[in-house]
Amino acid sequence: MVNNNPVKQPHSFTSNNAFNNFQQTSNIFNIASATGSIAHFIFILIFFYIDQTTLAWINIFSVSAWLLTFWFNRIRRHDISILIMSAEVLAHALVATSVLGADAGFQYYLWPMALLVMAIPSLSVTWSTIIAFSHITTFTLLTLFCHTRVPNLDSYYILIFLLNLASASIPFIATAAISRSIYASQYSVMTKLAEKDALTQLFNRRFGLEALNHYVNQPDENRVPFCISLVDVDQFKLVNDQLGHSKGDEALIKISSYLSKSMRETDISSRWGGEEFLFIFPNVELHQIRQRIEKICHDMPSHIFLENWDQAISCSFGLIQVAQNESAEDALKRVDDSLYQAKKNGRYQVVSDQ
Repeated sequence: MVNNNPVKQPHSFTSNNAFNNFQQTSNIFNIASATGSIAHFIFILIFFYIDQTTLAWINIFSVSAWLLTFWFNRIRRHDISILIMSAEVLAHALVATSVLGADAGFQYYLWPMALLVMAIPSLSVTWSTIIAFSHITTFTLLTLFCHTRVPNLDSYYILIFLLNLASASIPFIATAAISRSIYASQYSVMTKLAEKDALTQLFNRRFGLEALNHYVNQPDENRVPFCISLVDVDQFKLVNDQLGHSKGDEALIKISSYLSKSMRETDISSRWGGEEFLFIFPNVELHQIRQRIEKICHDMPSHIFLENWDQAISCSFGLIQVAQNESAEDALKRVDDSLYQAKKNGRYQVVSDQ
């Protein structure tokens, strides 16, 4: 019935994103617990005042139940917390509406409870659906069939209804708002993971290939000239072998930072794989960009340094202008041939096919 608590894993590590989501979930439950506790405490006073002592005593037990949920929220047992909330709301709606009628509005708590159960993944989808459906079904039946009113309480019905409506709206709106925030946060994280290389923070190969296909497949009337460059780090294996992979990663981070900062804002920088990078230069022809790429290549050793490494850190560049009707595969083959020629010629240079 209940999902395993995501915090209770065999290991003690929890990522920042996961921790933030747990915290936001706790915030939702704490808002619900606080609203439920305060609303029922107010109703204790109201029911004693209007001489509904049975309902007043029931509300004392209700307050105790809502206060208990704070403890389970604190230890992140949201599954138990939401079961207590659901049972209390369902029972309280049945009793209070049966005694005072639907005009008092106690059945309106069933809606935010149904939303809370479905929106926050504390229970399995099956049990969340069953509980939510039971709440909405109960709401419908109470609204349709409980029309009794206590005659000597007519003057209090509007006050009780408005208090119930306000108390039910607060957790409803809070749940929707925080759930939306969690969704937006997760969407941003997923987008970043889908597009960015974790080590260098450049775009990844998938994004680079999508971008290349985008420019290649532009209609002739909209197509602008563009160039691409495939870049490979010279003698990178030596860095890994002599200094270790952590220093190799440090070198890649520094190289990628230098290269991306040297590009225009409109250029697309991606890690193609290993120690290779792919750069796309929109709206430019080869003769316009070659000199700048050669300067970037030439200046690199004076901008990138590694501790305990005395050799110059450099890259070889293949550079081409993509032809009018050339496919992405053919363009990549040509730029890879240019890069191979740069390596064959002795590295640390730019080679194009023109």
